[in-house]
Amino acid sequence: MECESRFKRIKRPCLCCGLPLDTGAYPVQLCGSCLFKPPPFTHIIAAFDYADPLKTLITAFKYQARLSHGKVLSSLLLKRLLEFYRFRSLPALMIPMPLHKKRLRQRGFNQAMEIARYLSPALNIPVEYKRVLRQRHTQRQQGLDLKRRQRNLRQAFSILPKGGAFPERVAIVDDVVTTTASVRSLSDLLLQNGVQEIHVWSLARTCKSTAT
Repeated sequence: MECESRFKRIKRPCLCCGLPLDTGAYPVQLCGSCLFKPPPFTHIIAAFDYADPLKTLITAFKYQARLSHGKVLSSLLLKRLLEFYRFRSLPALMIPMPLHKKRLRQRGFNQAMEIARYLSPALNIPVEYKRVLRQRHTQRQQGLDLKRRQRNLRQAFSILPKGGAFPERVAIVDDVVTTTASVRSLSDLLLQNGVQEIHVWSLARTCKSTAT
């Protein structure tokens, strides 16, 4: 496993979208985009920037079933979360980003669920993985820009009616946040179902200028 010091941290991330803030004289916490048009989620908390060697490890975890990589990377995300929530209230529920059943059969596991399974006992937060579904088998998001990703995800998620109300504050767990199209789509649905505040937890955040 690569030394943690080789992973690229996100310097001065926006408190909302998680992208690095422009360097300036004023101690701002939100980027211009989030101030002008707030997204449906409240925070994105990512352990690192999505760059090598971390990118290679996440790829092996996700596509080669290197679950040991996932555990180590989840432990690093846990460290980041403990820092972020030192003086903040934690969400009351974790929701792993769901996979369509066809893709789940192909891959054999849901990488977001593996991350949530690691975080749940450490943070004493339950995981909800049965009520939130990916009802449509969408095209792979990799290589698509934000608009095409958003079109690809229209009505992709659904929530089963049984199970009672969601808590006011929940966390969506995923391996990588790129354009935010997936978390925006799922966040919109959760807001329609009574959730008031949505936090997004991920191993990595793509910080290139094209991933807005």
